[in-house]
This record gives sequence, C-alpha cells and structure tokens, in this order.
Amino acid sequence: MTTVVLALASAFLLTPRYTSTAEILLDQASRTALGAELGGSDAASVATNATIENQISIIESLNLLRRVVEKEGLVNDPEFGSTPAGPSWRTAFWNLFGFTATAVDEQVAADAGSASIPDDIRASIYRLRGALNVTRVGQAYILQISVTSTDRDRAARLANAVADAFIVDQLETRFEAARRASDWLNDRLQRLRDALRQSEEAVSKFRSEHNLVSVGTRSLNEQQLSEVSAELVQVETEAAEKQAKYEQAKKILDAGGNLATLPDVIRSGVVTNLRSRHAEVAGREADLVTRYGERHPMVVNVRAERREIERQITAEINRIVANLENDYDVARTRAAAMAANVATASGQNTNENALTVKLRELERDASANRTLYETFLSQSKVTSERSEMDIRDSRIITPALPSGAPSFPKKSLFLAAGALLGMILGVGLAALLDMLNAGFSSPRQLEEATGLPVLSSVEWADFSDGEKTKGAVAILDYLASKPLSRFSESIRSLRAGVQMSDVDNPPKVIEITSSSPGEGKTSIALAIAASAASSGKRVVLIDCDLRRPSITQQFGLDDRPGLVEWLAQTVSSEGLLHRHAASGIYVLGAGAKTQNPPDLLGSARMQHLIEQLRQSFDLVVLDAPPIGPVVDAAILAPVADKALFVVRWNTTAREFVRHSIERIPGERKICGIVLNMIDLRGAPKYGRYSYHSSAYYKKYYVG
Repeated sequence: MTTVVLALASAFLLTPRYTSTAEILLDQASRTALGAELGGSDAASVATNATIENQISIIESLNLLRRVVEKEGLVNDPEFGSTPAGPSWRTAFWNLFGFTATAVDEQVAADAGSASIPDDIRASIYRLRGALNVTRVGQAYILQISVTSTDRDRAARLANAVADAFIVDQLETRFEAARRASDWLNDRLQRLRDALRQSEEAVSKFRSEHNLVSVGTRSLNEQQLSEVSAELVQVETEAAEKQAKYEQAKKILDAGGNLATLPDVIRSGVVTNLRSRHAEVAGREADLVTRYGERHPMVVNVRAERREIERQITAEINRIVANLENDYDVARTRAAAMAANVATASGQNTNENALTVKLRELERDASANRTLYETFLSQSKVTSERSEMDIRDSRIITPALPSGAPSFPKKSLFLAAGALLGMILGVGLAALLDMLNAGFSSPRQLEEATGLPVLSSVEWADFSDGEKTKGAVAILDYLASKPLSRFSESIRSLRAGVQMSDVDNPPKVIEITSSSPGEGKTSIALAIAASAASSGKRVVLIDCDLRRPSITQQFGLDDRPGLVEWLAQTVSSEGLLHRHAASGIYVLGAGAKTQNPPDLLGSARMQHLIEQLRQSFDLVVLDAPPIGPVVDAAILAPVADKALFVVRWNTTAREFVRHSIERIPGERKICGIVLNMIDLRGAPKYGRYSYHSSAYYKKYYVG
C-alpha cells in the first residue's frame, strides 16, 4: 500500500509531458511512374530495412535538427534553450544525488570545438534530440516522428517542423545530386560532340580525296560486298561459337575433368534418359544387395546392366565431343571459304578496295561516336528535367496534433508499477526473512530436511496461573482442566503417532530428546506421560538428564535418592518411585550429582532397570539430555524402543537438527519429530504454511 501511495503521489507531483506524432510515408510511386532512370542509384533499395534505418539516422542527425532549432528559435526556448528557465525533473532528480551536470551539458562539453556549430545551438540540438523519437510502423514504409514536451502545442509544432525539415532535406539532396550529374553530363557531351565532328569530317575528307562513292550511290559491287560481308560475319560468329565449345571440351579432356559437365552433354536427351536408367538400376542394385548379399546372381546381373548403361553414357558423351570437333571443322572450313568469297568480291588485291576498307573503318568510328553521343544527350535531357521537377519520395501523411492527455506520467502505469513494486518488495522481504530464519517454520520444511515424519505440531501455551501453579504441576493441571484444548489434542495426536510407528510391536519405552536445551523436551515428556496416565495406563517418567534434572526439580525430588543412587547400588529400589496423586504418574528422579553420567546410563544396571519397569508399567518415558552438547542421549538410545525428537519452532538451526539426528544410533530408532512451541501469532496466515493459524479449526478446540 505504501508503494502505491508513493507512486500516485509521484504521478501527481511530476510535471506532465505531452507527446505529438507526425507520420511520413516513404513513397516510391512517383519515381516509378517516370521510369527507373529517374530513380537514381538507390531507387531499388529504398524500401529495404537498411535504407529505412538510414532515413531514421538522417532525421536524428545534427545538421537536420540544426535547421529545426534555428527555424523555430529554440535557442531562446524555456525548455529546449541552451539555458532553460528552470531545471527539468531529470536534472532535479540527479541533483539530489550530487550530479550537477546534465547529460546534455556533458555532451556539449565533450563536443565543444569539434564542429562549427555554436555551443548554444548545439545544446538546443541535443535537448531536441533527447525529446525526439523516430520509429518505423511495423513492416510498412512509414516513419513516426514523435516529440515530447511540457507544452502540448510546442510538441506538435516541433514534430511537424522535424517532418518538414526531413522533406526539404530530401528534396535538396536530390536536387543537388541531379545538378551535379547534369554538369558532368554536359561536360562529357561537349567532348563527345567534338569527337563526333572530327570523325565525320575524317570520313568526308577521305571520300573526297580518293573519289569514293557515297553511301547513297553505292555500286552493285559494293552492294554485293555488303551482303557477303554480313554473311561472313554470321559464319565467323558461328565458327567462333563452335570453336569455343570444342576448346572447352578439349580443355576438360586434357585436364582429366568430367565431360558430363559440358552444356551439350547436359542438354542431350539420350544422356538424360541413360542417367535416369542408371539411377533406377543403382537403386535396384542397392535393394538387392541389402536383401541377398554381394554374390547373388540377381546382384551380378543388375551390376552388369549398370556397367552397360555406364558404357553407353560414356560412348554417348564421346560421340557428342566428336560431333563438337566435326562441327568446328565444318564451320572453320565454311568461314575460310566465305572469307575467300569476300576477298574476291571486295577486290582486296586492288588499291581501290583497300581504300574502301579504310573508309569503312572511319565510318564505323563515326557511327560509334554518334551512338555514344545520342545516348549521353538523352540522359542529359532526362537529368535536366529531373533537376527541375518536384519529385516527392517522402510526404507527410499525418501531421502532428496537440495531445489531449499527457504521455508522462501515466497514473494508471504508476499505480500498476507501485502495486507491482510493493508485491515484489513484499515477496522479497518474505523470502529474505525466510532465508535469514535458520529454523523450521512448518512440518513440510522439517520433513523435507530430515526425511522423518512430523508426528505433531505443538503450540506454545502458558501453563502458569499466577503463583498457584508452576513447573510440572502447571502442565499436569493444564491438561486435566483443558482436555479439549489445542495443546491437549496435539499431545494425543503425538501419542497416537508414536504407537502407530510400529503397529505390530507398539513401543513401551520412549526416549525423548532434542538438539539443544530450551526446546521443550521435558514439557513434551510430562505431557505424554500425563496424557497416557489419563487414559488409564500405568506410566513411569524417568529423569535421565543427570546434568540438569528438570523433572526432579519440578516435582520437588531434589533431596530424595533417585536414578544415580540406584545405578550406583547405594540404595535399594524400594521407595525410589514417587507417585503424583493428581495425575497418577510415577516419577523416578535423577538423584544426587555424578561425575560420569554416560557410564551410568550405559551400564548393565540401567538396562536391567528398564527391563523391570517394562514388565511393571504400560509406558516408560525417558527424559534424556539434549544430544547436541552431550552424548548421554546417544548412549541411552539402545535401551529405548523408540526415540522422539523435539524441535523448537522457528528457533533450532536446520543444520544442527540434521547433525543431531544423525548422532542417534540404531536403524529407524527415531519414530518421529515434534515441532514444538509454535507461536500462532507469528505463524503464516496465508499460503501453504498457514494451517497452524487457520481460523476454521478453532471451533474444534476449547480453552
């Protein structure tokens, strides 16, 4: 809730900012209508992603934004000027942490002197660039130009200004490129015009000097010579083509290459059919080898068929190569004969025909110069027209309008972010507390960590009643006066779990221990004994904690002989057991202090004592010392049928619990674990660990 309130407060305190967007279409229809020649070198690639990225970079460039800054007078603008009237919210935010310079100031300082742009204009450019965002609309050829400002009218005005500057820049760039191309073409045309004039003058002068007929009044011999010459050109072309094919085949043959790659071989229908048959026979061969093996007659036959086809393919390829050589020889012979005819027709042996050859050479030069000149002249005209036309590659399809609602801050977004942040902080804090908590807060955690069942979860209860009842008497009175309380139910559940741990041989001697002092093992021992006695069983409770005899003190048996004296054989067994009248429990105190508790607890007399009590009582409860600091509980474990391990809720270290359990000897000696002293006020109210404090179960308990 705190994060939500802070988020909403921030949303109301922050200065609202408005965003306006103009859309530009990169349209190529106008260029295409006038022909590909007008498009320039980049017409085919303007629609590519790279070209669109280039357009975006142009819009964000310093030169284009400088036009906007100077045209709109942003140097003196209170928001985009080089010295704003007041610090922006970003500047104020960074000033809180000691950062006095803004990113724009740092950029201006870094670029100072790097170009001819004054610092005040440069600062306005960078501030405008920071408020500018240029994006592409999906896969369309549309660019969105967005400007964010504290004033909605200013945002729309600047977005339209940037879009207009981009259109003007495109037109100026195209016009400049066309002008340069036109200048170059004009210069080239002048040189071509001079060359054409010189070649035509040379033809005319040569005709005049040698009295040759003009093109329009050629003789019959010249007409025949023209026709034979044209035919010679055709024959020589065919001979050159056949020679190229033959030389290619010969080159592959000499290099030991694959003749099957020749174009004539590839186009041969016979070779194609033979290859199809070869592929079919190869497939059959593979299938037969797989079925019958290498030596099967059918495999031998199919291989012979395959080799025959390969021989036919080779023969056909050789035939094609031989045909290439024959065709080349025929074409060469024909070309030689045709050349002889041309020589005869042209009269190359005479001086006149030699002059005619020279004339035609000059005419060809003049014709080539004329063709080149006409081509460049046509391109020059087109380029000149292009430089004078307003061809719009890009156009504004949606002008920017003042925004009705601020784009920042969005209160709904701040509210959602505050709620999300609060949720993250809550979950993180809960996870952190769970990580910092070294103890177990739920039965599931305890079972997953130890692999042992949790037989019962016992809540913390206040057994004292002022000064009237204390110690063991308080616990016994509590159980007697509140038999339907949550604590009493958990003890009964614990007794049932202990009995069900071995259905065939229910344990009669139960050792109760824990990892460390203060975990409530003595209270659990008293409660189990009292609960069993209330159900009509004969129960004896033995204080085996010879170092800190809590049960002995609580029942006031400090001055009476007990377990130590009996194990040391200084007293007889008569009169050692003390019976608590109210509960019916028999109690054997610890007795006097001793220097060797492990030796006494592990002695044969201890085993003999337990066997005697097993015969006389229905349940023997051994209150053993904690196994963490001393070894007494581990030594006492063999004489007990089962051991019950007590773990204090949210307190005992998890690793310490696992280590303590491993110290108790005997396979499956521990029948289960008691999660003790649960504080319902600190237990989870929700989630998978909430069953401790569920209000639904309260109706089942009294007191």
